[in-house]
Amino acid sequence: MAKNLEGTRAVSFVLPDAAGDEHHLEDHAGTWLLLVFHRHLG
Repeated sequence: MAKNLEGTRAVSFVLPDAAGDEHHLEDHAGTWLLLVFHRHLG
């Protein structure tokens, strides 16, 4: 059964975008952020 993590802080991370620019979670503090992960089949 999944845990309800509502209200807990996210773990800090850095992810590159398609252009190779890095984005830090802290750069988006106080705003909504939608992350979409997909499996690359290649």
